[in-house]
Amino acid sequence: MNILTCLFASTALLLSGLSAQSVGALTGQITDIDTHQPLVGANIVLEGTNLGAAADAEGRFRIVNIPVGSYTIRVMMMGYKTQARANIHVVPQRETVFNMALEETILLSEGVTITAGFFERAKDAVVSTRTVDIEEMRSDPVGSYDMMMMMQALPSVASGGDHTNEIIVRGGGPGENLFVIDHLEIPYPNHFPIQGFDGGAITAVRTEFVERIDFYAGAFPARFGGRLSSVMDVTLREGSRTRHMAELDLGIGGVSALMEGPLTDRGSYLVSLSKSFLDLVMQTVEVGISAVPRYSTVQGKLVFDLTPRKKLKVNFLGMLDAITIEGEKMIQAQGIDNVNMESNQYTVGVTYKDLFSLKGYSLLSLGHSRTTFDWQMYRIGESGARFDQYLKDNIETETTLKGDWVYIPDRSLELSGGFKLKYTALDYADWAAASPQVLYGYAADSSTTPAAVSRDYFYQYIYEKSDAVVMPLDTLDHGAPWSRGSRDGVLRSGLYGQINWQPTARLELIAGARAEYMELTKAVTFSPRLGLSYHLSEKLKLNASAGRYYQTPYYDQLIEDEEGINRLRNYYADQAVLGLEFLFREDVRTTLEGYYRAYDDMAISDALTTLDTTDTHGGWVNAGAGHAYGIELFVQKKFSSHWYGTLSYARSVAEGYDPRYPGEKRTYPWDYDYGDMLTIIGGYKIKYMDYDWYNRIKDTFWFGALSFLPFWPSDEFEASFRIRYIGGAPYTPKVYDHNLRKWYNYTSQALNTERYDYFLRFDIMFNKRFYYKKMNLVIFLGILNVFNRDNPLNYAYLDDGTREKVLQFKMIPSGGVTLEF
Repeated sequence: MNILTCLFASTALLLSGLSAQSVGALTGQITDIDTHQPLVGANIVLEGTNLGAAADAEGRFRIVNIPVGSYTIRVMMMGYKTQARANIHVVPQRETVFNMALEETILLSEGVTITAGFFERAKDAVVSTRTVDIEEMRSDPVGSYDMMMMMQALPSVASGGDHTNEIIVRGGGPGENLFVIDHLEIPYPNHFPIQGFDGGAITAVRTEFVERIDFYAGAFPARFGGRLSSVMDVTLREGSRTRHMAELDLGIGGVSALMEGPLTDRGSYLVSLSKSFLDLVMQTVEVGISAVPRYSTVQGKLVFDLTPRKKLKVNFLGMLDAITIEGEKMIQAQGIDNVNMESNQYTVGVTYKDLFSLKGYSLLSLGHSRTTFDWQMYRIGESGARFDQYLKDNIETETTLKGDWVYIPDRSLELSGGFKLKYTALDYADWAAASPQVLYGYAADSSTTPAAVSRDYFYQYIYEKSDAVVMPLDTLDHGAPWSRGSRDGVLRSGLYGQINWQPTARLELIAGARAEYMELTKAVTFSPRLGLSYHLSEKLKLNASAGRYYQTPYYDQLIEDEEGINRLRNYYADQAVLGLEFLFREDVRTTLEGYYRAYDDMAISDALTTLDTTDTHGGWVNAGAGHAYGIELFVQKKFSSHWYGTLSYARSVAEGYDPRYPGEKRTYPWDYDYGDMLTIIGGYKIKYMDYDWYNRIKDTFWFGALSFLPFWPSDEFEASFRIRYIGGAPYTPKVYDHNLRKWYNYTSQALNTERYDYFLRFDIMFNKRFYYKKMNLVIFLGILNVFNRDNPLNYAYLDDGTREKVLQFKMIPSGGVTLEF
């Protein structure tokens, strides 16, 4: 934190003498949300000023000589709902890109019209969605650097812990979430990914690239497949088309540079490079810790307008991750003291967009992804020799071709359809050392010869006794090393069709279906989906959705058995959601939803299907089933009148049917059955630049020298907080065998009978903006887990029969500076 303080102080001193604020510009494009056609003549107005513009023949506009600051922008056009977006920043000598898609006006009756206000709609969504823009992300205490963690504020979303940004939706599991960027599917969008899962340490996609995010929690349309819990559909902005600009970020998380500008007269570029910061500091500063993550990111987007109605987009996202833990005793490792983990991945893709008529458009994309996992876990003997315990060298490569077509013959009917072809090449090489079964003997002190003892004797005379002696007596089973070497290919294909029909002004119906085929397992699935939205009044809607959603097994599961292939079927969930949506005013909305989800054909280890361990082969089978249900409340106030906030609450149950007792329907809590979840987020912004006293002192030396202090005034000062409560997660306690000095779960043991303590965390963030003549300075300071609470993650079961609580993150300060020029 001292390094950060020096950084902020030096930056403030450097800029304290710069000239006062200047002017900026606003550019963008206004389109129809359904047809993607440009809206010629749409009016763009900056509230509180007399500035504005009208969209041209391509829907584009440009407003210049705007005094720097943040504005609410309202877009209006005859026949469309007026849409507003708040907290849009106009910065010195730069162009802020602002794009908006408008919905057609709904006239319920004479004089009664549905308006949109500040809330934008996700395409083809009727329930369980949230749309956010870049300014909402920047204001969120965790969304400012991780969009996936930001979504954990929704009532339908839980997390797997502070160490991962994995999102768990409505009692589901990791790996059930689809991540899409500009029509390209990203298998692992995070640094330090977990194989088969969607989460990682932190999202690799830069916040400054994002234009908007549409998040679907469960009830997503038929154009998405392969996942059953959620979809995060990310739209990236384009680079500036009129001037070259740059941005530099430096903070506790890393250093990064962003550049953008025109690419010929019909295109643009947007590119960034990022490098973790802590490992650079540790090369020159002795801090006594070696386990520091090292990661780098490169991201880019190129856009070419082939014609006014045809566009080509190229996206690239690449990551390098590494961490070495050596000589540090970590109870999480449970006997493995040394770990070296490396992963690298990239996704590159091209998307072609064609507005083929005034009533429709098409998207065609080709993407390629490659991810490698290279892990070594080992022990170092007294002589310094290295003894490998586990080695992983896995490569997953995906190539995807997908297309979507949308045609709207009239405003009450929309037809859409598409396809997807995905080929995955898997190259797996894993090895684990033999795990021998050793019989141990004990003695109460060194005067007695160690011998095998009873359980009672162990806990009375040996357990947690410093004088006790332990010694191996015999090797009962030397065991055998395990290895896997497999090269397989997985071809999947899918087709979908969908109809959006609005038979009356009050009623909207969405009916779709998706069919998919997996060549490896010869599995065919059919997924029908139905959505309904009915306007009870101009402010109140009744929404409902139902459908079947399929999940592809993890690649690890598909090639786990002795023959190299597991003939697993896709597992599925039948889901139904019913909710009410009420718009109190244009910036305040609440939703109340109830849901039920029934799982079947889940892939589980065959060891969990029987009480007789001799009747298993260690593979995977489609024998899991269960259900989840709950009720969710979400209240959101968009930024206006200086403040914003959200309140979300969920009460849920997630249970599985114990597969060891077929036909009895014995239930047990699933791992992510948290019960109650509550999140409260709030923020307040003060524009000190509007006060004369502030402008008189802003350019003084002493003011700049103190500007890094958290509560020190700035042109725009924003404070936000986040409170997160999650009920205790269930777990199955392990049983200790002192003879073998190992912990076990027995086959007859009841599942998830105990719970960890609840999770509670309070985060704060201060965001300060300084506008200067030729640049913009942003300073942010944050603290995660302000009260330093001990939030449990799990238990580490140690060789001596004790267990220690593994905690999630304690108090973590964070901060950084951004220069835009």
